[in-house]
Amino acid sequence: MIKITLDDTQAVKSLQQIASQLQQPRKLYGVLGETLKKIHTERFKKEVDSEGNNWKPLSAKTLARKRKKGKSTKILRQDGYLADKTAYNVTNNNVEFGSAEIYARLHQFGGKAGRGGKVTVPKRPWLGVGQKDENYLLEKARNHLAKVVGQIG
Repeated sequence: MIKITLDDTQAVKSLQQIASQLQQPRKLYGVLGETLKKIHTERFKKEVDSEGNNWKPLSAKTLARKRKKGKSTKILRQDGYLADKTAYNVTNNNVEFGSAEIYARLHQFGGKAGRGGKVTVPKRPWLGVGQKDENYLLEKARNHLAKVVGQIG
């Protein structure tokens, strides 16, 4: 009879390291947070929502006011605070993405603004993830996990 003994110590150790990485996904969520920042930066450049639809244009009155003050006539880019101050928070369970700017909600969903709420701001959904973005995020996650597995193996 032929007897073969396999030493699986290294394989088991590698699998344990991979499992450990999956149980502590903060690095992966950090990668996804950075990817979300890039997605949204590009969205502001293109002035589109998560599905690629153009934001509603600025009113003639708003355009005139911005030009008079020498401000950018780009949509949602008066001073750049909304576009430039997106942020993410990583936990052990997820990544949260958005903006702490008080007017972020107003631009996302639309509503009344100005003194006495006399101005109606149309919704211009700047936040969110469309199908193309989801695929890109999944690709980034796969690449990250493949890299982790490759470093351990």
